Amino acid sequence: MVLGFLAGTFSAMLGIGGGVVVVPGLTIFFKEDIKRSIGTSLTVVVLTALAGLAAHFVIKRGNIRLFEALFILAGSIPGARLGGLTVNLLKGVILKRLFAVFIVLVALKLLGILNFPTADAPYRAVYPFLAVTGFFAGFLSSLFGIGGGAIIVPALYLFFGFTLQEAVPTSLAVIIPTSFAGAVFHGKFGNTDLRLVKFLVPAALAGAVLGAFISDVIAAKALREIYGIFLCAASLYLFVPFKPGNPAVSGRD
Repeated sequence: MVLGFLAGTFSAMLGIGGGVVVVPGLTIFFKEDIKRSIGTSLTVVVLTALAGLAAHFVIKRGNIRLFEALFILAGSIPGARLGGLTVNLLKGVILKRLFAVFIVLVALKLLGILNFPTADAPYRAVYPFLAVTGFFAGFLSSLFGIGGGAIIVPALYLFFGFTLQEAVPTSLAVIIPTSFAGAVFHGKFGNTDLRLVKFLVPAALAGAVLGAFISDVIAAKALREIYGIFLCAASLYLFVPFKPGNPAVSGRD
């Protein structure tokens, strides 16, 4: 339940869906298989993102850019289907390493440590690129159980001129149907543990309401730094799997 509450809070605060909390948490502390962690995470993310979006709507509905979200969604659904098919072709240890490398690159950019060039595209020309962004977000959402926000929020902020306060709820609007599609595909392969869902979801819903309020009042720079630090920590735990209560490091999957 603590894990669910943290996932809900970070989901609504950072627009990430909560998967970057649930997947590492289930894998590291509850010894859940990585594939079942991903499928379970997506099921939780659907309801968590819905609660977070509803809270953002009540607080400041103007931050939700639904028109742009539709273009992202056009790419994210087929991407989620491809990710759901791909996950069963890869070994769990490979999934962990790929996930870790991806999120640490995003984190380093947000913290200003990795400075690859970015530039806003002319606004009328961005809609096809939003769909491309959605495809990669959907693919990685279903592949890693992250909800897609770890791509959507930085992309909207870095490339499409969104403020973080706009990018977060817009990301949640996309995450809901994208994660639902991914959860359905994973469910067909038996990658969802419903016993865990019943504990994670109620606490995550409560956390989502809190996270939405925090996102609306916190400064953009602080929000970006919190996001970056959290992603670095999640990447470290996945890449170097420490055992709770044991300082030794295990390389086993």
